[in-house]
Amino acid sequence: SISADAPGQIIWSVAENYRFEPALIEGKKLIADIGKMMSVQVIVEGSMNSSNPYFSSSWRRSFTGGFILDMGVHFIAGLRMLVGCEVVSVSAMTSHVDLILPPPDNLSSVFHLENGCSGVFVMVVSSRSPKILWRVVGTNGTLQIERGFQGQHGYLVSLYDANGQCKSSFFPFSGVTEELKAFFNDVSENTLKKGSQFVPEHRLSFVEGARDVALLEAMLESGSRQGKQVQVKKF
Repeated sequence: SISADAPGQIIWSVAENYRFEPALIEGKKLIADIGKMMSVQVIVEGSMNSSNPYFSSSWRRSFTGGFILDMGVHFIAGLRMLVGCEVVSVSAMTSHVDLILPPPDNLSSVFHLENGCSGVFVMVVSSRSPKILWRVVGTNGTLQIERGFQGQHGYLVSLYDANGQCKSSFFPFSGVTEELKAFFNDVSENTLKKGSQFVPEHRLSFVEGARDVALLEAMLESGSRQGKQVQVKKF
């Protein structure tokens, strides 16, 4: 509840855990090591079937965009965090193949970054062989973040240098825990400072969440228009 005489300002946070995943934070630190970006790939082959606890959620099945919009914003958040700049335009194709899922359930998009680099975002809602990865190729190396390693839950971060040598580190999932810590810290700081000079955690901001959704909505719009290029709404 919110009291009218509560100290500080009201905090509105968007719970996007991927911006707090240690693997993606590490990837953001390493991205400069690969030099100038040449290509970006985001591959999402999900496992959304009847055995998944989220499968039967009525609200996930009832809004435009289906599971692609619900699931996809997390991977878009990871993409934007890694590359450190915004996507300006997209062109995408969508399809509805698995009829037990709401449409669309497949998306393939080409996107253009404001730094001049282009990339692809491919998402399959339900795959028999799930895979999730971000891969950025640069002039001096390649950075890849892939979900899972030897049966462990988390992400494997691999950095390939100019000589083809690879250094890898595994990071267990902890994004949800870390985002909650950040939110609780915001509440505490806001209360102590009574709103004066309080600066909330930017990764939890409405603007960041809105930018994630805007990018995915642009892809879905392009798909509905048979691949027509769509400019991403700015916030």
